[in-house]
Amino acid sequence: MATSRDMLTLKPQAETLGYRMLRRAQSLVLWLELIRNLAVRDVEVRYKHSLLGLYWAILNPLVTAGIFGFVFGVIFHASSGSIPYVVFLLTGLTFWNLFANGLMSATGCVTGNASMLAKIYFPRVVLPTAAVFARFIDFMFSALVLLVFILLYHVQVYWSALWIIPLLGIQVVFTLGIAYLFAALNVLYRDMTQLVGLVLMVWMYMSPVMYAASSQTSTLQGLLLMNPMGGILQAERDLLFAGQLTEPSFLWSAAAWAVLALVGGLAVFKRVEPLFAEVM
Repeated sequence: MATSRDMLTLKPQAETLGYRMLRRAQSLVLWLELIRNLAVRDVEVRYKHSLLGLYWAILNPLVTAGIFGFVFGVIFHASSGSIPYVVFLLTGLTFWNLFANGLMSATGCVTGNASMLAKIYFPRVVLPTAAVFARFIDFMFSALVLLVFILLYHVQVYWSALWIIPLLGIQVVFTLGIAYLFAALNVLYRDMTQLVGLVLMVWMYMSPVMYAASSQTSTLQGLLLMNPMGGILQAERDLLFAGQLTEPSFLWSAAAWAVLALVGGLAVFKRVEPLFAEVM
């Protein structure tokens, strides 16, 4: 049975724990606000003094889809099933670009903000996080373009498309994990930006962005969908145009990879973070 003295001893400890939790909650709100502000600043700086401004977010996917559509659709006659190839391709590019552009932006975000890091203290992990979320602006414009093409070609979209929202969560978690890894390594090795560009180019061709995984042999299809982005892209197309997941096991695999990437990338970032001041 606890005595009054024990109760007096425990009370300050409870208050201290509650105070710590309150402080952490306040810090979390501040960091989230900082992430939002940095993401908005990233978008403003990227399109500042440009001739077309945010219209580049619409023009880029349209031009890319036009080039790839001609090469793969007209010359190589890539199969897209019952979906018009331009819609099929634009769907893949819309979701792929969210991943690829987020990685490219995050890779150089720490070294690109060296002067700010020297003046202000905040968790350095905020920078790659904001860089990834800033690309959601481009993604939303690309998604609007995709919606226009879906309406123009009268492509049927199922209610299962609403599940793309949590699926985007898996994709963002995976993107953040890889982004933390590349951003940390870029501080130590400044040629990481060039390496990431090459990796993304190979990764895109190894993912069902411009072609349907189902059009490949069963062995090759399995290899393509074991790739986390392959499984995610396949699931996003299925939810939009098939009404159900055709390969659900690969989506669970992608979700597991996303968690591993986040934990591993964050661990590497935290390990390298104390060296930021020395290297930069």
